[in-house]
Amino acid sequence: MYFDPDSVHTISEMMIGGELRQGTSIHPVASPSRPSLKHDIGWADATQVNDAVLAARNAFPEWSALPPRDRAKILYRFADLVDANAEEIARLESLVSARIYSESMARDVKVVSGVLRYFAEFSDKIEGSVTSTPSNSLSMTVHEPHGVVAAISPWNFPIILSSWKFAPALAAGNTVVLKPSELTPFSAVRIAQLGTEAGLPNGVFNVINGDGQVGGELVRHPDVDYVTFTGSSATGAQIMADAATTGLKPVSLELGGKGPQLVFEDAPDLDRLAAMVARGITYNSGQVCFAGSRLIVQRQLADDLTRRVADLMSELQVGPTWGDTTTMPPIINKKQNDRIAHIVEQSIRSGAELLCGGERVETAEGEFYKPTILNVSDIDNAAVCEEIFGPVLAVQTFDDFEEGVALANHSDYGLTASVHTRDISRAFKAAQDIQSGTVWINDWGRRTDFTAPFGGYKKSGLGKDMGRPGFEKYLKSKAIWLEID
Repeated sequence: MYFDPDSVHTISEMMIGGELRQGTSIHPVASPSRPSLKHDIGWADATQVNDAVLAARNAFPEWSALPPRDRAKILYRFADLVDANAEEIARLESLVSARIYSESMARDVKVVSGVLRYFAEFSDKIEGSVTSTPSNSLSMTVHEPHGVVAAISPWNFPIILSSWKFAPALAAGNTVVLKPSELTPFSAVRIAQLGTEAGLPNGVFNVINGDGQVGGELVRHPDVDYVTFTGSSATGAQIMADAATTGLKPVSLELGGKGPQLVFEDAPDLDRLAAMVARGITYNSGQVCFAGSRLIVQRQLADDLTRRVADLMSELQVGPTWGDTTTMPPIINKKQNDRIAHIVEQSIRSGAELLCGGERVETAEGEFYKPTILNVSDIDNAAVCEEIFGPVLAVQTFDDFEEGVALANHSDYGLTASVHTRDISRAFKAAQDIQSGTVWINDWGRRTDFTAPFGGYKKSGLGKDMGRPGFEKYLKSKAIWLEID
C-alpha cells in the first residue's frame, strides 16, 4: 500500500481572494476505491461565486500590469512548490479519483509543474505586429489578456486538466476562478494555496467548489470574460448557452471522444500494437476522453489481434488507487458503473458479440468493471455510437482503405485517432482523411510533452489546450491605428 487513506488530511474550504472560505453547504465526497470513506467539502452559493469573481476582477489590474518576467518568476516558484509537495498532492488526487497513486506521482504532478514552467516562458513572448500601411499611417496589432477566466475541470484527470487551464491563463495575465469537479475537489485548493505561497497576489487564483449549478452561476456571471471547460459534450453545449446569457463571452471546450484505432494488415509489431490497444481502453479504467475505444482492424488481422488484446486485459489487477499492485483502478462511482453496464447490455441485445468481460468485478469495496471486448457489425450499435467512459472496446472489421477510414470517422466525435501501418503514404493519407483533432501514427496517447495542441472536431469541442494555441486563446487582439501628421 502506497499510503494509508485514513490518514490523509483534506481541506474542506475554498480559496477566495487568497483566503480559505468555508462553503455554505457541506457535502460528502466518497472515495471510489472505498465508498465508505468520505470527506466533507463545502460548496459555494451564488454569493460566494460572486465573491470569487469580484476577487479575481479586483486583482486583474495589478496582475496584468506586472512585468511579464515577474509573472514568470512567480509561476516558476509555483512549479517548484508543486514538486516539493508532490507526495501530498498525489495522495489527495488518488484519495477521491481513479488515479493510481504511482501514476499520479510519476506523471500527473510532474505535468502540473511542467505546465507551469512551460507557460511561464510564454509570459514575455506576447508579440504584436505592425501592418503595411501608407507612409503617413501606422497600424499596430497588440494582444491583451481577457480579464477573469472561469475554468471548469473534470474528475478523470483532475490536476492535469486543471493546470492546462490555469497555468496559461495566469501566464497571459488573466486572473482565474477554477471550479473543479465536485467528485475530486481536494487537490485543487491545495495547489491554489501553493500558488499564493509562491507569490500570486490575493484574488489572482481562486477555487470554488460545487456541482453543475455552481458552475452555471460562474459561467453566467457578467464579470467573467472567458470560459474554458473540459467535460461531456452535453455539458459543453449547456455551458455555451449559459455563457451567452450575459454577453457573447468566448468559450473553449474540450469534450468527449470515441477514438478509433485504425489497424491495417501490415501494422508493425503486433505485440506492441496489442499492448497499445489494451492500454488505450483500460488506462484509468477507460475513463479517458481520448481512449482508443474503437478497434477498427483489417479483417485478416482481426482474430489474432483481438486475442492478443484479450490476453493482456486478463492480466490486469483491479484494486484501490493506493494499492501497490493495482494496475486497473476503480470506476469513479456506482452511477457511472451502472451506465457502463447498461450500455454493454444494450449493445449485446442489439447484436454485439461479447468476447470477454461484460460484467462488474465483485469486490468487497469499490466499483470495478471487467475489461470488455465487443465484436460489433452494426455501426448504429451503442458500443460504437456512445462514449461509454469505461473499459469497453468495440471491434469492427474492414476490407479496404476507404471502408476503414469511413468507419474511423465517427458521426459525432473527432477528438483523437490512431493509424497503424508500415506504409507511410497510407498512414498520412488516413491521417488527412480522418476528421479528428489529433491523429497518432503507430502510437496512442498523449506524452508529457507540452508543445502539441489538443482539442477536437465536431461534438468533441472547439478551441485548443496546450501548445502555443493553448496560450494564445487567453489573449484578445486589438488594432491600433495612428495617423502621422
